[in-house]
Amino acid sequence: MDQPWLTITLVMAAGALALGTAVLRGALTQRRALRRLGVRGVRTRGEVARNARREGPVVHPPQVRYQAPPVNNLDAPPTQTYRRVPLNHESHPLHAGIPVVLRYDPGDPRRVVVVHTEDGRPGKVSYSATANMTWGIFFVLFGVAMGVGAFL
Repeated sequence: MDQPWLTITLVMAAGALALGTAVLRGALTQRRALRRLGVRGVRTRGEVARNARREGPVVHPPQVRYQAPPVNNLDAPPTQTYRRVPLNHESHPLHAGIPVVLRYDPGDPRRVVVVHTEDGRPGKVSYSATANMTWGIFFVLFGVAMGVGAFL
């Protein structure tokens, strides 16, 4: 073989393309979970109140705690603390005490989805579907460009 760099470049391009495809599939699955809410929703912060737990054959999903306006109660204070299971609880690793960013339905604040989790430090996001989608697109384009560039 008189051009080993071509083989190495093509293998690296295939690897980057495979990695980008895997990351992109995961990000699209996460973004699809946000559509379960049905409306754009109101963004708020909360925390995971309880881990997922097993009681015999029953598995209870994790719960999040957040504040939102009360539902059809004129005598209630302007905000109420809710403790609910998010509609997309299977899409995120939710452990007790982790700060999360949520979206709730303004028509029914009891319906909530997790947008992303945080790692506890201010402003540091440990998961974001948009960031993962950006990285997936980057690796797909990088793999394709590397493969095309190997033949030029």
